[in-house]
Amino acid sequence: MNRKKLYGLLAITIVVATIGSVAAYGGKFPGINPQSRDNITNAIKTNNYNAWQAEMSAQLTQDNFNKLVQRYQTMSQKYGNMSEKQGTRFYGRQALNAEMIQAIKDGKYDAWKTAAVNSKSPLVSKITNQDEFNILVQLYQAKQDGNKTKVMELSQQLGLPAGNGNHKMYRHFGR
Repeated sequence: MNRKKLYGLLAITIVVATIGSVAAYGGKFPGINPQSRDNITNAIKTNNYNAWQAEMSAQLTQDNFNKLVQRYQTMSQKYGNMSEKQGTRFYGRQALNAEMIQAIKDGKYDAWKTAAVNSKSPLVSKITNQDEFNILVQLYQAKQDGNKTKVMELSQQLGLPAGNGNHKMYRHFGR
């Protein structure tokens, strides 16, 4: 592939990504002033790459970089190291860690207690004794067996949202 085609493909990719950003944010770009947003949107609408590039380049400042760093640090303080936790959050809820899942699979309450010490999963507050843990183990098995009725019944016993039993219990009991 020659350079001209490669640059053209790159430009198209950037334009498509930018249009996707405009659509995702409803024409609003977080951290960009309204005039710059309008200029970027107009450049995209009129297919004016040079105007778009100039406006986007104007956003690459030390101040904007510092704001991004500050946001990252704030999020890391709030949720812990973001790179270590990538993939462990789902719909705003902390997932179970691997040791907790293994303890459920093995039916070992002591291993559950040890693994749950530093967990932020809302499930930890629901499982406070051996009997509740045994129900959780049964819930796990019912989910594996596809027994929706039992999943709902056991979820209710633990005070968990049971839904209709069709949910995947992502990162908790996924198959």
